Amino acid sequence: MGMDLNIFTNKISSDLLSEMKSRFKDFAMEIEFHPDFKLDEHNDTGFCPIKLNLEKGHSSHYDKFGESIMTGFELYFDNYDYIEELNEIKNDSSQSPKTSIFAKLLGLRNKDNIQDHYVANKNIDEKLSVCNKVLTLNWQSANKSELRISLFFGAILAELVDGIIYDPQNDRYLTGEMAIEEFPAEIKEYEEYYSFEDFTLEKFEEWR
Repeated sequence: MGMDLNIFTNKISSDLLSEMKSRFKDFAMEIEFHPDFKLDEHNDTGFCPIKLNLEKGHSSHYDKFGESIMTGFELYFDNYDYIEELNEIKNDSSQSPKTSIFAKLLGLRNKDNIQDHYVANKNIDEKLSVCNKVLTLNWQSANKSELRISLFFGAILAELVDGIIYDPQNDRYLTGEMAIEEFPAEIKEYEEYYSFEDFTLEKFEEWR
C-alpha cells in the first residue's frame, strides 16, 4: 500500500541538504543522499535513494539488522497556487447543502456555515499563502524503513523552510515544528508493531 506526504514551500535549494543531514543526526540517524541528488525539481523527480544508519540503542529491529540500509521514496515536484485552492474551497462551500437538524444535533457542520474560508486554518494558511511549490513523497510498506525516512525528511524540510505538511492519510496540516513533535512517536508505534521477522529492510550495497 502506498502512502503520501505533501510539503508546501517557497524555497527549494541544494543548500538545504547539508542542513538536513545535520538535523537527522539530532534524531540518531546518519544519512547520505545519492551523490547526484540536488533537490532539483527538473532532475530529481522519481525515486530518491537514501543510505540510512540508525544509532544503536534506539531500535532493537535496526540493531539486529546491523547493516547500513538502502531506503528512500518517490519524489515529485509541482507548482502550488494558494489562491486557486482557496477559491476552489469557496466554490465548493457555496454549492454545499444546508446543515440538517440531525447534523446539528450530532455537532456536524458544513462549509456554508463558516464565514471565513481557509485551506486549513488561519495559522496554517498564513504560511501556505506564500508557498508556490509542493513536493510529494510517496513510499511503500515493503521496506519498513521508508516510512521513517519519508516522515523525517518531510518534517525536517518543512522545519527548515518554514513550510507546511499535508498528511492525506490523516487529513491533517502540520507545520514543520508540529511534525517534528508528532512524527517520532508515530514512527516508533509503526515500527514496534512488527516482529523482527516481518520488519523487512534492504541492505545498502551500492548506489544505483
